Amino acid sequence: MGESGLNSERDIINRFQELKQELNALSSKFNDIDNQAQEHDSVIKALTPLDSNRKCFRLIGGVLVERTVAEVLPAVKGNGEQIRMIATSLEKQTRAKEKELVEFQEKYKIRMKGEGDEDAAASKKASSKDRKEGSGVLVSKQ
Repeated sequence: MGESGLNSERDIINRFQELKQELNALSSKFNDIDNQAQEHDSVIKALTPLDSNRKCFRLIGGVLVERTVAEVLPAVKGNGEQIRMIATSLEKQTRAKEKELVEFQEKYKIRMKGEGDEDAAASKKASSKDRKEGSGVLVSKQ
């Protein structure tokens, strides 16, 4: 849905929710891919010092196959590089979606609940702190 068709408040809210969902999906996918990249790095770190003729097992398409470190290490490195490229791409997409969301929020003056109330909340917190100095802390007097 393009922004040109946003006539009512409900349309604006729906579009904002869609943008937030898209951002959350991108962030989640980025985190998954980033975790995979870290797993590849740990496998590479574990395999690198080993003898290249040592037996090694690799899961390919749900089947565990026996190979040597010399056969597996280059494949894992290649996969790791591809995963890092995907992670970089997803990170760029996430940043672009964040920017789009912020611009949309500014354009339609959307504030999240509690957002923009920092000054009021800070002064309220300070006044309640003055009234309840030390509350919630149990101190024994000896």
